[in-house]
Amino acid sequence: MRNAIFGILFTFLNGFLGHTQDNFASRPNSALFPYIAEIQLNDRLQINVTAAFSSINEKGLIIIFNGKEEYQLSVKKRIGDTLIYQFPAQDAEWRIAFNEDFSEARGWWVNYNKKVPVRYPVHLYPGLRTLPNSTAASIPFDLTGRWKVVFQPGTANEEVLVGVFQQERGNFVYGSFLSETGDYRFLHGYVSGNQLHLQTYTGYWAFVVEATLKGDNEMEGVFYSGGKSSTAFKAMKDETVQLRDEAELTYLIKRDERVVLNNLSKLNGRKTNLDLAKNGQVTLIQIMGTWCPNCIDEANLLKELHAAYGKQGLEIIALGFEVGTDTKKQRSRLKRFVKDLQVNYPVYLAGTSSKEAAAAYFPMLNGIMSFPTSILVDEQGKIIAIHTGFSGPATGAAYTELVNKYKQEIENALEGANAD
Repeated sequence: MRNAIFGILFTFLNGFLGHTQDNFASRPNSALFPYIAEIQLNDRLQINVTAAFSSINEKGLIIIFNGKEEYQLSVKKRIGDTLIYQFPAQDAEWRIAFNEDFSEARGWWVNYNKKVPVRYPVHLYPGLRTLPNSTAASIPFDLTGRWKVVFQPGTANEEVLVGVFQQERGNFVYGSFLSETGDYRFLHGYVSGNQLHLQTYTGYWAFVVEATLKGDNEMEGVFYSGGKSSTAFKAMKDETVQLRDEAELTYLIKRDERVVLNNLSKLNGRKTNLDLAKNGQVTLIQIMGTWCPNCIDEANLLKELHAAYGKQGLEIIALGFEVGTDTKKQRSRLKRFVKDLQVNYPVYLAGTSSKEAAAAYFPMLNGIMSFPTSILVDEQGKIIAIHTGFSGPATGAAYTELVNKYKQEIENALEGANAD
């Protein structure tokens, strides 16, 4: 019932984004109480996030509406007049203090997923975001389609991404950037005149895109990550643009070597070794970290794959590579990840959050270039498929294509195992 209410409110909120709204928190019959969360990334850059409270008291959940995604923050504890709200599956918090009637709160978004925790000011107050609104007839641009996006064009660090966008209800834009190491999740925003604004927000990420449109087929702008990083980019609409083939990214250099995973830690702290050849099962290995939003998207898919193929012999395991060196804290983060996402497959602590640490487990590969990376191993312990990065639900058709590819690879591997 609660999920249905959330879905109704989500539709309702989006239907009114282009209009000025009164104070919804003052309406006693409302199922949820909408708030605006202003998050100050630096002196000039601020994002406004749509939030809602399940009840106006210190026990209520906060629901974040991030484009076409929603997630919940729950109360972790109270310290003095400060309530600490925990992000799901990630080591991040809102630490905020309300006034007496809950009509305003101020505090901090604290991100512990970094080597050195970072924090940004948060200001909450009742209401709905007011965005520039236009009818479809008055919008001179249509951004729907695929775009070739070049970060840092003309430099030694030039990087090609693929933008996938859908323009809806006039000037509202949804989509993502696809890169070779994963997508940029649920970008969403609007066109106003010849200006494009997009953003996305999780406990780990705050991304902002500001661009000037030069007709339907070209744009130029800046991509902001958090409060310190900014990257210039240019983009051209191009329905044929593709990223490099995955086979060129992470690949086998020793085809006959079997996967043996030594010195893993269970979440209770006990050490264990896994020789996948001895297990004799088709195994999908997820290389992940709780600090990685794409890993959350991938875990949600892997849960579905485990439910669908587990009885047919598929084993799924996750190797967690966590920030810092305190193994107790690392295991604690992984335990929260398992609990919050209801992960239905084993998760192990494998090391610190570095590609080098991950690559050390797989000497038969050229390296590990991305979190997440997934590796499919046959019943003999040999690698038969590799996926670098992850294109999640925000990417639309790319996600559907990837899911189908996972399923086909798993089915082929299980069929081969059963035939032996």
